[in-house]
Amino acid sequence: MKTVHIISEMQEAVENAEKALQNTNYQGAIKGYNKALQLCSLLPTVVEFDRDRFEAAVQSGLSAAFGRQGKHLESFAAANKALLFFDKIGNLSATETGRYLMAQVNQGTALATLGCLTDALEALYKAKEIFNNKGLDPVKNKLWLDIVEGNIAAINTQIEKQKKQ
Repeated sequence: MKTVHIISEMQEAVENAEKALQNTNYQGAIKGYNKALQLCSLLPTVVEFDRDRFEAAVQSGLSAAFGRQGKHLESFAAANKALLFFDKIGNLSATETGRYLMAQVNQGTALATLGCLTDALEALYKAKEIFNNKGLDPVKNKLWLDIVEGNIAAINTQIEKQKKQ
């Protein structure tokens, strides 16, 4: 298969995965993201293609799909992969920053569900810090910030309950 066809199929797989995720078809999203990653692995290494950016975005979406299915260990693993790729990239676009934040929040949510409360708080506070450092508009992102604040409050409550026991 020619490189141009592989890249085209990769992009199509991601688009289908994104649509499936938006339509709460999480299994379809996982299938699409995994297909995109599989196709990416077929690209010859000499091909000029920013694999890190591509894989970061795909892993971030994969993390969200796994999390929505209640597969928190898989969500955590995908979020970690996404964050590693994003950290390697460095200078992120606005869209990539959004995906980075999604992966960071998915990581925190997965950690909380897995009982790693202190680490979950650290991940969620890091998401807030990134949000503030990037100068993102808090009015436009109120819902997102409310969710993060709600998760932080719930985890703090859980930690306090554990301390009392």
